[in-house]
Amino acid sequence: MATIVILEHALQRDVGLPYMMHAFAGHWRRRGHRVHLHHGVEDVPAGDLAVMHVDLTVVPQAYRALAGRYARVLNAGVTDVSKSRFSRDLLDRYTDWIGPVIVKTEANYGGKPEQLLGMIAEQSGVRADFTPGPVAESYPIYASLREVPEEVWRTAGVVVERFLPERDAEDYCLRVWTFLGDRERSVRWRAADPIVKANNMTGRDLVEVPAEMRAWRQRLGFDFGKFDYVRYGERWVLLDVNRTPSYPRASSGPNPLDALSEGIESCLR
Repeated sequence: MATIVILEHALQRDVGLPYMMHAFAGHWRRRGHRVHLHHGVEDVPAGDLAVMHVDLTVVPQAYRALAGRYARVLNAGVTDVSKSRFSRDLLDRYTDWIGPVIVKTEANYGGKPEQLLGMIAEQSGVRADFTPGPVAESYPIYASLREVPEEVWRTAGVVVERFLPERDAEDYCLRVWTFLGDRERSVRWRAADPIVKANNMTGRDLVEVPAEMRAWRQRLGFDFGKFDYVRYGERWVLLDVNRTPSYPRASSGPNPLDALSEGIESCLR
């Protein structure tokens, strides 16, 4: 059996989110692995494998340096998940695009991880090693670039993208691919709202993962994570990448995380 170390930011100790990685840790322990959940960069335990699980868009340098202490680190190279690292549909106000657009944050998950850890740092009297940016509670959609408010263009950390939705006969669709090592789950969610979320979806079905998304995974260096993407016409469009995904707590029925967690074995070979 192996010793697995989950490396998190010192401030994540007080977050309390239902991280998928924490659920995996329970499965690994039941299979006989030793799992250490470690916060901060001091007194880091030894292990056979580590997981970089810092819930910030850009991993601070002190945490990146921890990778050298282990023979294998999952997501060691995934140090920046800003939109500009992977989006091919970012626009400026002078772009020749006449279709609808959507406004997001450059930071992951609407900038909320930085906001939350920043609040914890302030309450604890700790100096943060990152700078929180703007936070988005929603993703406004505009019919054209002309309708984007001037404030958006003047706000650092806010980006504008082409809005390229996937539609079926009745609904908007979002494809969600979650993976760990050689295990994966790919689902298409459907909803009446153009911003498809777990809390507004009206149906879902399993779908194949296109080669384009597998290429993105390899290009970005992901061992574990979640990709949100759509099919727009003949294009596959990557919308979001997340190396610290959470999961909705299921009240009953089989938990797909059980099968996903077994992907750790392929990472230990």
